[in-house]
Amino acid sequence: MIPVSIITGFLGSGKTTLLNHIVRQPGMADTAVIVNEFGEIGLDHLLIEQAFEDTVLLENGCICCSIRGDLVDTLIDLEHRVERGDLPAFSKTIVETTGLADPAPILQTLMSEPRLQQHYALERIVATVDAVNAAGQLDEFEECVKQIALADHLLLTKSDLSSPAAAAALKERVRAVNPSAPLSEIDHGKASPDILFGTGPGGERDLTAWLHHGHDHGGDTAINSFALTIDEPLPWEAVKSWLESIASLRGSDLLRVKGILNVAGRNGPVVVHGVQHVFHPPVELDAWPDETRTTRIVFITRNIEKIALENALSAFVARASAVA
Repeated sequence: MIPVSIITGFLGSGKTTLLNHIVRQPGMADTAVIVNEFGEIGLDHLLIEQAFEDTVLLENGCICCSIRGDLVDTLIDLEHRVERGDLPAFSKTIVETTGLADPAPILQTLMSEPRLQQHYALERIVATVDAVNAAGQLDEFEECVKQIALADHLLLTKSDLSSPAAAAALKERVRAVNPSAPLSEIDHGKASPDILFGTGPGGERDLTAWLHHGHDHGGDTAINSFALTIDEPLPWEAVKSWLESIASLRGSDLLRVKGILNVAGRNGPVVVHGVQHVFHPPVELDAWPDETRTTRIVFITRNIEKIALENALSAFVARASAVA
């Protein structure tokens, strides 16, 4: 499976600067980079003359292509070109979204499209946050809020151009939108590729980062993050029905879910991961990532209250117990 990581962030927040830095790093030569338009990505100085329609090879060996149609078609086309020998094989993929993009449809595509599931797996979403302009963007643009809310890791850019007080206030506001994601400051795009390609959503490092950061936290928008913690083992059918009902009834407001579950009758914990109406197939891990054996589920929602989800889960568990 080829891991796919996404760089998102609002217009001018430093996505391309980050991408330029990362693709130059050791170990990134076998990477496919998918962007929206070549003219906007600032990679011209890395390009060589050889080109395949909308696909080119960078000097360090990366494959770079622009999306002129559907992401699914682009990813499948890259695989076909590799099979024909037109392009070198690649082992990881970066997708850079446009500054005004809602990243949720991309996540849903990677999680649910059958034509991709045999070859590609969602790894991580990284969002760049402009220290100078993000406060105003959060006020005016819902896309900016969702980019931050859906991220696994947040990168604060342009801190050198912002006052310490303004940067501190922005950090607090960003954490109010997404307290589950680590927040790091970067200088001129200088970040390790590990930010994009460490352990994926089902893996130990990424999972524990989410769970340990997840906690009740209200912000100044309709988007909120909170965590449910349940001590006793849960019947899987109850959990499955509960998640399906939330996705069906409130999927558009269920921005992201990630959790580790203590499921009755299972030897290892079960990982769940969803974006709006779409959920990954659950994955059972061989071992717990830490000493805690409780169910912990982090939700990022819009206008959904924690108590409503708790009550619904209790109802499904009670129903399952009565049937048993």
